[in-house]
Amino acid sequence: MTAPRLIDLLRARAVRGSRPPHDDGARIALAVEGGAMRGVISAGMVWALEDLHLTHAFDAVYGSSGGAINAAYFLAGQAGVGTTVYFEDINNRHFIDLRRALVGRPIVDLGFLLDDVATRRKPLAVDRVLAHPTPLSVVATDVEREAAVTLNGFRTPADLFGALRASATMPIVAGGPHVYGGRRYLDASLSEPIPARAAEADGYTHVLVLLTRGPGMRPHPSAFDRYFVAPRLRRISPRLATDYLTRAAPYADLVRILDSGLGPLGHAKVTAIRVTDWPIHKLERRRSILEAGAQRGYEAVIAAFGE
Repeated sequence: MTAPRLIDLLRARAVRGSRPPHDDGARIALAVEGGAMRGVISAGMVWALEDLHLTHAFDAVYGSSGGAINAAYFLAGQAGVGTTVYFEDINNRHFIDLRRALVGRPIVDLGFLLDDVATRRKPLAVDRVLAHPTPLSVVATDVEREAAVTLNGFRTPADLFGALRASATMPIVAGGPHVYGGRRYLDASLSEPIPARAAEADGYTHVLVLLTRGPGMRPHPSAFDRYFVAPRLRRISPRLATDYLTRAAPYADLVRILDSGLGPLGHAKVTAIRVTDWPIHKLERRRSILEAGAQRGYEAVIAAFGE
């Protein structure tokens, strides 16, 4: 007898209205990629999952960088609100301003996003996230370990927001490392931009992966990366600077593995969903581009579930 597909397992859970722990023999994790403003695509994707009544269908949710913020809004039942943040609240110079680099300030202001938008303008219902039966795990890069780590077990709003900031602190572009729990962290993109490995390492048998890059799209370093970001990152960690400049090949290798239907450790069954035709720059501010990215992400999930 053929084992049920991941999509079919999730559909069945939605129909039953079951909540963790689920009693179907599978342990299913959701892994959400970010990528700064490109994260609007995975925001649209989790919005679709919410509309498909899948907010309680996963056994765990993992997020990297902006994907972790999207995941938090999803678990709060606010995925639609979280999606609009990209094209209504942070596509402006309050959040992204290249001119700040000229005076030695971070180009991206995470404080504006997390301390203003996500706290006051479109407040994340943190209590729902903390009380949710599906645990949220946030992947970030530990500067001293020079490796990905998983942050979870959040008990207070400060715990959660601190982890989200650690995961989304784009190296140099968003400033220096963020200190959380006595350790220094940078963006998950340096070590695990797609948090599938973290989910698989924690023993989940199935992983639904939401990607924000289409086929063949790799994080190739730009001149800005080579001549502005990398030299400054090298002062913090020479190894992480090298990883930053050479991240395209490992990323492509990981995507190839995920597309084969397996996790990077070779144990979990993986289904990856992506948008094929809408590349978005990580510092994009044009509303029309961002809205279209969210719509395409939404439609990609609906199509995958056959709705």
